[in-house]
Amino acid sequence: MRAQRGTVAALLLAAVVAGCTAISTDPQAPLSLQFDSLPALAVVVGDTMRGGDLLPSRVSVKAFNGTGGTVGDEQIRLVGIDTTSVKAFRVIGGLRLVGSVLAPSVRLVAQVGSLQSQTQTFAVVQAPTGLNRFAADSLDSLVYNASDTAARFKDARSAVFAGATLLNGLRIRFRVVSFTQAILDSVRMVDNVSGRPITSALMTGQGATVRIKAYPKLGAAGRGTVRLEASFKSLGVDVPGSPGSFDIRLVPRTP
Repeated sequence: MRAQRGTVAALLLAAVVAGCTAISTDPQAPLSLQFDSLPALAVVVGDTMRGGDLLPSRVSVKAFNGTGGTVGDEQIRLVGIDTTSVKAFRVIGGLRLVGSVLAPSVRLVAQVGSLQSQTQTFAVVQAPTGLNRFAADSLDSLVYNASDTAARFKDARSAVFAGATLLNGLRIRFRVVSFTQAILDSVRMVDNVSGRPITSALMTGQGATVRIKAYPKLGAAGRGTVRLEASFKSLGVDVPGSPGSFDIRLVPRTP
């Protein structure tokens, strides 16, 4: 009799545990959150966060249901996790962040019901007053027919500033305007660390850096140029100095 009571109690406990851990089959019931990296690490006061094309960019955060499908993002909220952060930004349609007041470190999380994502951090900075020219070493020549060594690449750097202050965390867009087609088949812009193709780069330290690699035509000879352009928009308008461009000289390898 005592053994039967123990068995019944165990079954009841198992039923309770199973009920507590059951995964909802409601396709609109979120069970997990995935917060992708922010499109930029800073936003200008009064402006939206901008992505690689410098258009207002939506924060990418997804909520998933019990079967791995995504849940409508209308349930997702972006929330500041301290007093300073709450005042520093606001959210407009489509999970877009707008800077409200200057703040060097804004911390936010995504929330759906009782679920909460990991913390994301960005800055709200003052409106830029201009885009500078490229770093002086960027004007050096690029050896277009060298083997895959440092001579085959050229790093170009540009920066956004306000007064004498560089505004890290903002995106600068790069574009190859033209190149000498008698010498090159194409020009590739890549991240200077990962080597992945890019059209924009974040300002870190002394500016935003893009790496240029030239692909020559078979048997190409002579000299030419690659014209590169950098641009930055604030409140949807190009800042002074944007777009700025310069020529990188193409030179053949010498024995």
